[in-house]
Amino acid sequence: MNNRISYIFATLFILFAVSCKKNKEQPVEVPESQKPTASFNYKQVSVDDPFTFKFENLSKDFKEVRWEFGDDSTTTEVSPVHTFINTGEYRIKMVSKNDQGYWAQREVKIKLNPDSILSYTSANGADGKITLSLNPPVKAETVSWYKLIGTKLTLVETAPTTKIAVAAGTYDTYEVRITTPKGSKAEVTRLVGSAGVLNDITGNAVFSVSRDNDNGATSNEGSLKLIDKDTRTKFLQFNYKGDLWAQLDYKNNPVVLGAYSLTSGDDAIERDPKNFNLQGSNDLTSWTVVDQRTNEAFATRGLTKMYIFDNSTPYRYYRLNIPVNNGAGLIQIAEWRVFVMQ
Repeated sequence: MNNRISYIFATLFILFAVSCKKNKEQPVEVPESQKPTASFNYKQVSVDDPFTFKFENLSKDFKEVRWEFGDDSTTTEVSPVHTFINTGEYRIKMVSKNDQGYWAQREVKIKLNPDSILSYTSANGADGKITLSLNPPVKAETVSWYKLIGTKLTLVETAPTTKIAVAAGTYDTYEVRITTPKGSKAEVTRLVGSAGVLNDITGNAVFSVSRDNDNGATSNEGSLKLIDKDTRTKFLQFNYKGDLWAQLDYKNNPVVLGAYSLTSGDDAIERDPKNFNLQGSNDLTSWTVVDQRTNEAFATRGLTKMYIFDNSTPYRYYRLNIPVNNGAGLIQIAEWRVFVMQ
């Protein structure tokens, strides 16, 4: 009898112990946290420093954050300030995480275009020299000026401004390189004529031609190739009869052009323009010839020639007329650009 009672008690004890162990192993349910969001905005910190940006974190329900700036630098600051060292395009990525490992991310691109950041202007002095100087508002700690001689950029001087001489009716290529107080760098290259810096304003106008390529303006050799900033493409007109003109309309902003360039196409030299002129007008009725060329020759394919002329009158319309080529029944031009002198 005693043995039986002992057996019953032992069995009950074991069952109780097992029950307690199972209860102990039951997982505790953790409530799920709010999933994080990823949002931010950014702005340039100072008008004279185009390289430094403040990134404001607008994310919610996060415990940690990581930023990547596309230039091999990262940070875990909530709302960082970052300075880029070079111009270029940067992909900014922010990843936010909560305490349970859930994450969200946002990406944006920032483009630091050297031509948008940096420019320089010119002033003609009584001594016949041209003074080149940076345009505001960018702040530079060092400024270095280079001149293209042959195929090599040669240092002229390191100074806020530089004085140069350009022979009448010609142009030279100058580059300015700057370093900001925070170590950021930028450089731009400009053509400088005898009357000042040549700024390309081809893209500021409405473009048209007298007659297009048979396949239309947007075709592989259509008229839009004439102003696409790519000298490897070209505009080709079939059945050329000396009636080709290309026109730029500056609408409510008449401009004073001082130069233009033409680049030869990649095919037969007989298709190159030979005689041409540039005219200006404000009403499409009365036209003034501002530059005229005869017996022009493009010795090589893809050759760019610059034509500088005296002009002080602002015109709404400019028209390039090409009545004569080198004898072919087709005419080709790779690129046409126009410039103001500043």
